[in-house]
Amino acid sequence: MNPRLRIFALLIGAGALLFTGRASNAQTQHSDQEIIANLAAGRVDICVARDAILIGTEHENIEPGSHAPLVVQLDGGYVGVLLGAVEWIEPGSGLPPVRLDAELGHLASIAGRGGPILDANEAGDIESVGIAFLERLRPITSRLHHKIDLGPDEPLVELLLLDFHKDYGPEVWLLSYRVQQRELQENFWDTLALRPSFVQLYPPEKHEPRTIVETRYPEGDKSPTLSQLLGENDPRLATVRETDPKVAQAAQRILDGASTKADPPAAIVFMKGAMQATAPHGAKLSLAVLYADDKFDWVLAPSEPEPDVKREAGAPSLRHPHQ
Repeated sequence: MNPRLRIFALLIGAGALLFTGRASNAQTQHSDQEIIANLAAGRVDICVARDAILIGTEHENIEPGSHAPLVVQLDGGYVGVLLGAVEWIEPGSGLPPVRLDAELGHLASIAGRGGPILDANEAGDIESVGIAFLERLRPITSRLHHKIDLGPDEPLVELLLLDFHKDYGPEVWLLSYRVQQRELQENFWDTLALRPSFVQLYPPEKHEPRTIVETRYPEGDKSPTLSQLLGENDPRLATVRETDPKVAQAAQRILDGASTKADPPAAIVFMKGAMQATAPHGAKLSLAVLYADDKFDWVLAPSEPEPDVKREAGAPSLRHPHQ
């Protein structure tokens, strides 16, 4: 089955993943439900300009009530972007939803700055955040006792981590969290969230271009990326480039695979215009910037309200009025 169809097979109601056993009627199905999870779905475009990382998101409204990719400013100069099953709800319990973006904001404080860079033999700050997040995810997924229709390589949750490492420069990691199930008895399964895979999306190898990096959830969307549209001289992007010579120069440097030479203000104007020009009508967009000095700014703030949790004074917030 196509990965997108397998994801859709889990969707019910207002964009929720409902994990239940087979039911002969509606009453049995209701009593059999355990926990539901709302998805964050769409695409994330990342462009590393000179001393700045641009993070753009576009919401894919796969079901009413689904979330856009969730961008979270973290302690220590990190930014996280969450995709997949990000909001967990226990129906009828009266308990507030568990929002993984709020959890991530607390967990990331354990990662110290200036630690060793993650490689095959040595743990570092990125791995510390990833494992702390895994330990929070496991108690949630352990409550899933029915068979989940996900392929062995399909992640339940994806986490992008971005930062400027003081001894390394800009880096972008993709952490994919998959689950493993075993049947303990008929129609009763044990579910374990596995250690995440770590894939470095940026920087590329020395011979590879430095341009816009894109990731999507769920997989299966075959539409062109912004980099492809730029390379094809798509008329919509050509119009954006023509707005200003500096914007045209930034776009050309991105096209040439030299995005790190692009002036941040001009690159921001190009990214904002490119996203708005190519997104479907009414799509929810956001654009944030992380600077090399750890300053974080919203260019296009998300319209989605933040989770209803207590936050410390000065903590990052996603609460903004709808546009």
